[in-house]
Amino acid sequence: MKEDLTKRGIEEKISTMGDYVKISYLSLCLKKTLDFDARKFTLLTLAKLYEERKMFNEAGKMMSFAADINTTFNGKINDFIRSTELFIKGGSYDDADMSFKKALITANTSQKNEIKNRVKEMYKVQAKEHLSNDKRKNALEAYEKLLTLELNSIEKEEVKSKLLNLYESLGKVREFYNMKKSIM
Repeated sequence: MKEDLTKRGIEEKISTMGDYVKISYLSLCLKKTLDFDARKFTLLTLAKLYEERKMFNEAGKMMSFAADINTTFNGKINDFIRSTELFIKGGSYDDADMSFKKALITANTSQKNEIKNRVKEMYKVQAKEHLSNDKRKNALEAYEKLLTLELNSIEKEEVKSKLLNLYESLGKVREFYNMKKSIM
């Protein structure tokens, strides 16, 4: 009997599986020829499963693939932004940049500022989360990345202040003094 690789067929098949078996099965499905709906469903389901398992970079990849095949501009933008967020959570800032840039390319002029602000907030939230979990090195990387984005003067000073404290607490003397100079 031929395997049913429609959205409904895949849905029925995974309904009785555990998460890791679902991940394995859905990954195999992606290697086969699927119609648009089945592929989209498979990618989004995999992204959700990976995210629930805190495998953020894998989830980000699935969302990025889903964005690539999305047929509407707003759908593409939302999927790329979601992908960006997942990559940021996974600490994969280069991949986050790629998804962020793809979202900007797809967006019209009025959407670009909103996207930039949303991504800026994602980095702020992630940096604060790292700080609250005492993951200072990860917080440092997030704040350094945040400093490369378009920030207003208040935001810039705030980020520099956080970086100054992190450089000091992590014993990064040269960076500490360079940051101190740039603040003065």
